[in-house]
Amino acid sequence: MTKYQRPRSHYAVLIFNIAIAALLLVVGGGLLYAGQRLGERQVVSLNRGDDVAVNEDANISPSDQWNLSEGDLDAKNFLLTGSDNGSCVDPNSPYAGAFGDRKSFGERSDTIMIIRVNPKDNQAAFLSFPRDLWVKIAGSTRSNRINTAFERKNPNTLADTIYQNFGINIDHYVNIDFCAFKEIVDAVGGVKVPFLYETRDKKTGLYIPGPSCFEFSGDHALAYVRSRSGYSYFDPAKNEWINDGTSDLGRISRQQDFIRRAMQRALDKGSSSPRVANQLLNAALKNVITDDRLTPITMLQLAQAMRNLNTSGIPTYTVESSGQMIGDQAVLVPRIQNDTMREILALFQGKASFATPGSAANNPSPDTTAAEGAMGAIITTVAYMKTQSSNGVTPPTIPIVAPEQNSYGISPPNDPTCR
Repeated sequence: MTKYQRPRSHYAVLIFNIAIAALLLVVGGGLLYAGQRLGERQVVSLNRGDDVAVNEDANISPSDQWNLSEGDLDAKNFLLTGSDNGSCVDPNSPYAGAFGDRKSFGERSDTIMIIRVNPKDNQAAFLSFPRDLWVKIAGSTRSNRINTAFERKNPNTLADTIYQNFGINIDHYVNIDFCAFKEIVDAVGGVKVPFLYETRDKKTGLYIPGPSCFEFSGDHALAYVRSRSGYSYFDPAKNEWINDGTSDLGRISRQQDFIRRAMQRALDKGSSSPRVANQLLNAALKNVITDDRLTPITMLQLAQAMRNLNTSGIPTYTVESSGQMIGDQAVLVPRIQNDTMREILALFQGKASFATPGSAANNPSPDTTAAEGAMGAIITTVAYMKTQSSNGVTPPTIPIVAPEQNSYGISPPNDPTCR
């Protein structure tokens, strides 16, 4: 039996959640075939009760005028984590450094992400949790880094910890390992990422020879998404290498971008290729763990509802934090009591809805254009709801928001032609 060691983050997981199932829909006999094959997957149980006490700071109440329901019942939160699998590591590979030697480490997940999927509005969003976030660990009296709550085959401590500290319920759980990540990237023929400069990471083996739309294969893709403190690019104007000093936060930005590109590649390639769909499915069956309620039919229905998703428009967020020494540990303390994080958490808690073209948040009425700051969208929406109500129009049940957050570190430029 393969021994799983220190888990890492591999964010092609969303391909499995949405894209793989979407591809199966276009394969002959896809529904029956998918039901038979996906029934072979590894499953774990996920508690969904509200018996975990939520911290006071996680109760998001951006406006006294909110009169909230329980939220959109159609929207779901997927908790995504990663595990490493030494059986997929070729010690002679130039990218072997991306895996490292972690025999002395326990089980950890360096990056944790929630993907909120709203089929009703055909929208999705990412929220990442830096591995060093200092939080109260559910089921204990201690605080520690959030990644210490991770167990590959028991997601409940991590899910409860997220709920307790951030008020976000988890509907489904997916864990993926190195093997699945590599096979998914290779199955779609590689994933393209734009670069403005020569780029490298001597620790992982990452190397991009110059400005290009570079296509990553499985092993090299791992070297890219795992690159952290060694990530740097060559600035010809300064004639020197510039290092990304944001470490894990910069890596999160690049990983989020890579997921969106991998999703689009899978949809582009697999929608007309049963071979690609089958390869993706095989990778998922061997190395992906899901919760027991994420059934084949659920995945297929979700994929059908989301198949027109514009992946380039998926918003990505990271829990804001500040560095602090606690004892002898350098950790990140969450900073969620600000307008932007209140909006972001409200989205993932189901207390607010994403702004879409034509919504109040994007089309304020003339008397509300003075609303400023991160809370402007909420203020605008509340005013819009009052106007609509006075006109006899039934207003939406929850506010519409459009939070914006700058990405961290060095991430790819916006080049829609590179896909």
